[in-house]
Amino acid sequence: MATTDKTKSRLTRRTRIVCISDTHNCTVKLPPGDVLIHAGDITNQGSFSELSKAVKWLEGLQYECKIIIAGNHDITLDADFYAKHGHDFHNKKLESHEACLELLKSSPSITYLQHEMTTIKLSSPAGPRTEFTVFGSPRAPAFGKWAFYYPPYNPISSPAPTSW
Repeated sequence: MATTDKTKSRLTRRTRIVCISDTHNCTVKLPPGDVLIHAGDITNQGSFSELSKAVKWLEGLQYECKIIIAGNHDITLDADFYAKHGHDFHNKKLESHEACLELLKSSPSITYLQHEMTTIKLSSPAGPRTEFTVFGSPRAPAFGKWAFYYPPYNPISSPAPTSW
């Protein structure tokens, strides 16, 4: 039996991606979708307490896939930056970079990307059943004293960076 174009369009649907950023410890009402991407600054200063609350909020959201990318305010997730400057943010009492990172990495419903890519396969029977590859990086040109920065590119004084 042949499938008409009208019937085929009812059997498939597009993937709905909701992308947010800069929630800085706020929980917000979000539109429905299949995939949630939080593109940075989920916290104010990346403390374990802030990240714990954010993970709890994210795990409770009804998206088949939740992709999280750190931002410059999520400082504990940048090991090098936090080792150098963490004491300036957390009242001289450093938090555990490893414990903060593990909050995101160990969540069964969160995909955390830190300058890497992954392939997502949506498999919910009620969903679009799509597959896509996504790259996420918190890297940004330096501005102030925050995490995940690299020196800004200046074509006159230096060549373009060859790696991150």
